[in-house]
Amino acid sequence: MAGITKEPLLFASADRTSQIKGWLWLPEGTPKGVVQLTHGMAEHIERYDEFARFLAGRGFAVCGHDQIGHGASAPLGKHGCLPAAHGAAVLIADVDTLRHLMQTRMGIETPYFLFGHSLGSFITRAYISRHGTGLAGAIICGTGHVPTATSKAGNAVCRLICRLKGEDAVSGLLNSMGVGAYAKAIKDAAGPLDWLSYNRENIRRYEADPLCGFPFSAGGYAVVTALTGEACAPACFARIPHDLPLLFISGDGDPVGSCGEGVRTAFQMARDAGSVDAYCIIYEHMRHEILNEDGRGQVMEDIATWLEERL
Repeated sequence: MAGITKEPLLFASADRTSQIKGWLWLPEGTPKGVVQLTHGMAEHIERYDEFARFLAGRGFAVCGHDQIGHGASAPLGKHGCLPAAHGAAVLIADVDTLRHLMQTRMGIETPYFLFGHSLGSFITRAYISRHGTGLAGAIICGTGHVPTATSKAGNAVCRLICRLKGEDAVSGLLNSMGVGAYAKAIKDAAGPLDWLSYNRENIRRYEADPLCGFPFSAGGYAVVTALTGEACAPACFARIPHDLPLLFISGDGDPVGSCGEGVRTAFQMARDAGSVDAYCIIYEHMRHEILNEDGRGQVMEDIATWLEERL
């Protein structure tokens, strides 16, 4: 789109070793708001280029980074490797670092929104319970609900495997309990990635992308279960500022959100905890990656409208 510029970002991770790389998409003229994107598991931020350019075309600055263990922020051979003991805290802290870098550049008065997809949705949920004050809103995309007992049990298994095999070890058991379970949830699937989308071209691009689909390590899964344990707890919802606008969006065929059930549970928990501006949209005939389905244009329009109504 004419007038949109794209700039690289670089900052030090809270893990004290990684250099975090990302991108900033700028609209023509002064941004009317900022949207910070947090990507999902086993992918990278440049997959959101179309979405970022769409929002920039509507006047928003958009930023996002490759998380530790992902994309350009991960050393060769270390994709999917995250530190079991403190990885969740690092992921949350890196979101906070980028937020403050952008607010310093754009001005604290510029409305600031968060958008998190999949694993990024759980990071965002944990983040807004800790640092939600001052945000203009948060969009929770492709999320779900994991009971506390399930997260605790899963985390215990992950930590045991970390002790026995090392936190960078790849476990078939953990993979079958994680993304493998999503693949099995799709009946008559043509392949193991059908849970991502109905859109076959999106699946082909994902398969061909060397920065997508890599296995998570035992330490990585320990981080995932720690995040779901925090983000899905009632206490987490209770700490979210009650006046912070929330938008939950998902596909009705997304196994991460139990085909809408888990998303509605998270949405209702937010409402029950006191959120006064929370909305939920479940899109028909869409799976996990609603921003990559054939009907993504409507999803993007709905997001832009929601953002503009909260400026």
